[in-house]
Amino acid sequence: MTDILGGFIDKKKAESQFLSLDDGESVVINKLKDIKLVTKVGFGGDEKEVLRLKCEVETSEGTRDKDFDNGTQNFAKELQEKDVKVGCGFTLTRTGQQTKTRYTVSDVTPAA
Repeated sequence: MTDILGGFIDKKKAESQFLSLDDGESVVINKLKDIKLVTKVGFGGDEKEVLRLKCEVETSEGTRDKDFDNGTQNFAKELQEKDVKVGCGFTLTRTGQQTKTRYTVSDVTPAA
């Protein structure tokens, strides 16, 4: 039964429009296709600007385009410090949960 549930969860995660990571999980972004500012409703109901990264990633269901949203200054600084630009590839890693969540960038490959 666990195999059925695990397979179902993996498939739904692969099919999702959005990239989501669990604590300690990493994903290889094959190519960053775009970065833009979008306005979203936050947890408190207030609107806030976030960065939306449009990414090409490998999933259990093959290569997919996914969106990744983040509204923290720390993440923007991480992208800037690691010189992440449209066309680059990189590894994105999540550490922590809830308000302690941090995303780090590593293994940046320049745009082809």
